[in-house]
Amino acid sequence: MNRISVRVEKHVPLRMGEASYVKWLLLVCLVVTAQWAAAQSEGQWRLRKNKDQIQVYSRHTDGSRLEELKAVCVIPGTMSQLVALLSDVDNYKEVLYKTKTAQLLQRVNETRFTYYIVNELPVVQDRDMAVQLTFSRDPATKLLHVRGVGLPNLVPEKKGNVRITDWQADWQVRADEKKRTLSITYTCRVDPGGSIPAWVQNFAATDGVYNSFILIRDSLPLARYQGRTFAFLGN
Repeated sequence: MNRISVRVEKHVPLRMGEASYVKWLLLVCLVVTAQWAAAQSEGQWRLRKNKDQIQVYSRHTDGSRLEELKAVCVIPGTMSQLVALLSDVDNYKEVLYKTKTAQLLQRVNETRFTYYIVNELPVVQDRDMAVQLTFSRDPATKLLHVRGVGLPNLVPEKKGNVRITDWQADWQVRADEKKRTLSITYTCRVDPGGSIPAWVQNFAATDGVYNSFILIRDSLPLARYQGRTFAFLGN
């Protein structure tokens, strides 16, 4: 009978220097993996709310503790109705979520004006700012662009309010004239000032954007926004 020989190799423990090197190498791998994962998630939109055909997304941006927001929705209405609503500063309290007061400061023309607004926030002090709003329509793509930029130094700070130091909002709106609907993509960046915890602000902002578009959708049919014409829209 043939003999079968089996060779068993003994485990040789790593020496102290080798063990330290292996631990260091594993740590480097973990750090690199974590940085790669963070880089992949940076700038990626994440769905935060999806209700009533309104999707609200958020993403982290470099150098900020707060998130940038995006809303995507399709609502009944026309470009003229939307421009009329956004130009109706005196009625912002009724059509823009958590607006306490709003006042027109200067209207340059039908495509550019500035206003002052005070927003109510739960638990914390009211926030205020001045904003310049501009409209433009691309004749080639027929997209309506709306841009709002905060002007923190235009109006003196007022007692009892906290000044919003950084705010910018951009709209891209495409109309379906046959269906009489508007496809809207809205992005917004805001720093509310003061000492609101980032997670509270991010949660409140998501809810605020959603509720704002609910109000806008429900307000476009109001009589005050019917039959309006604007030269830059070509009507």
